[in-house]
Amino acid sequence: VPNYDGRRKEPVTLPCKLPLLLMLGAEGIAVGLSTKILSHNLKELLEAQIAILEKAPFRLYPDFQQGGLMNVSEYERGNGRVRVRARIEARDAHTLVIREIPFGTTTESVMTSIETAARKKNIQIKAMHDFTAENVEIEIALDEEQDPEKAIQALFAFTQCEVQISSRVVVIDDNRPVEMNVESVLESTTRR
Repeated sequence: VPNYDGRRKEPVTLPCKLPLLLMLGAEGIAVGLSTKILSHNLKELLEAQIAILEKAPFRLYPDFQQGGLMNVSEYERGNGRVRVRARIEARDAHTLVIREIPFGTTTESVMTSIETAARKKNIQIKAMHDFTAENVEIEIALDEEQDPEKAIQALFAFTQCEVQISSRVVVIDDNRPVEMNVESVLESTTRR
């Protein structure tokens, strides 16, 4: 970075007391590498920092404001993937209601994927209505012969009611890109 008299100057890094990178998440690409850091809950990050200071074990998993159900069995401390499912409930024998949608989707994209699955005969529905206001509420009316449990499994298999989100933690450390994991990033932030 050139300064006012034209000489090059080293970039200035300002330390942060909060682990913002992990709290907000980040995504980017460059020549030959990419990064996708999922966002984490601030309270859980602070509790993990306390555990680091006390030399106690801890685990961190991403947190999504949109809600949904998350499977972290392949998360690999930030360098793997998570599966996020919509929260679907059977209101009665012929009606399903989606209350939460996966991260990275919208009610519109979820509904479009359901319509596509219905056209391909992967799920049998009569109608679908979006009553979303402050909270997500997509109502799906099933055909009489469609079993609600099988319909829910079909929604997870053939629509955006279930998505996989890959995560790869690549950060700049000592002016070089380095692949780290979520725990080592938090430990480095805590040490600073």
